[in-house]
Amino acid sequence: MSPPVPILMVEDDPDDADVAIRALRRASLDASLEIARDGQEALEMLGLEPEEGGSPRIRPRVIFLDLKLPRVDGFEVLRRLRARSETASLPVIVVSSSDDEEDVRRSYAMGANSFLVKRFDPRGAGLWFAEAVRYWTQLNQPPPAGGATR
Repeated sequence: MSPPVPILMVEDDPDDADVAIRALRRASLDASLEIARDGQEALEMLGLEPEEGGSPRIRPRVIFLDLKLPRVDGFEVLRRLRARSETASLPVIVVSSSDDEEDVRRSYAMGANSFLVKRFDPRGAGLWFAEAVRYWTQLNQPPPAGGATR
């Protein structure tokens, strides 16, 4: 049996993080969810702080990134991810409670792979998150290690 797929969620709202955790359990997805509570913590976990780089504590298959974060916002996290060759091709899914057109445009212009709006689903809280995790961990074919280009 292979180890769970590592996923990083950068989310400062504990309720949203809890909904995501419960949604993954209900969906029985083989994923290990790490949560960074702000952009600074995410950069540290990924070995991108200081900017020269450190030792990563996690190598996620995919990152779910909130935009409105304390200390370091999601746009800066995305900029730093795309600036480094080690993380340039890492899938980043921007997650927001808003569908502001400027946020969507800017996210894609900066290299986001997807933009999801947090939404209520009558079939179950956080179902949108579980479906996105299933896509990025089971259906999407990632680039070969060391072979990604941007």
